[in-house]
Amino acid sequence: MPRRGRGPPIIQLGVSMNENAVALRLARQSDLPFIMATERLPGFEQMVGRWSEAEHLAALARPNHAYLLGTNTAGECAAFAIIRDLDDAHGNLCLKRIAVTNPDRGFGSKFLSLVVDWAFSETTGYRLWLEVLVNNVRARHVYSSHGFAEEGLLRGAFKLPDDSRIESRPDVANAVGMDRPPG
Repeated sequence: MPRRGRGPPIIQLGVSMNENAVALRLARQSDLPFIMATERLPGFEQMVGRWSEAEHLAALARPNHAYLLGTNTAGECAAFAIIRDLDDAHGNLCLKRIAVTNPDRGFGSKFLSLVVDWAFSETTGYRLWLEVLVNNVRARHVYSSHGFAEEGLLRGAFKLPDDSRIESRPDVANAVGMDRPPG
């Protein structure tokens, strides 16, 4: 569950590496056009998934969901993530969706680091998990480099827009430093 009442909704986490600095903040309803446009970038429906505005509005209103935005040095939105199950009794948080507007430039990796840091510093979560499609090699590499471990294969678990199905892998952040320390 998020730790509420700890200050403004702007998260002061950031990574500064040359001109590719990344800052993290909580998303607002006014950010939905950016989030929905990012989900609809060419090829993303095969890798990221997408929701309608009504589905996003419902999720934004739920206290067990967090929408996070990554901004660049100019303060422009460049990535988003959705974490759900903030109220899970066992502390298992799900990284439901993460997307970057311009992949392959290092921004997404830095953003993912901030998302993981947020998940373990701003919630009582113990474990962070996600599903990744087996053909999303780039994402699997990034997740692995951040300590996510593949834990199985869900055959035919993801239905593509053309009604075909593809396997996905549940990845769990359980490497050293990824699980919340005891106490």
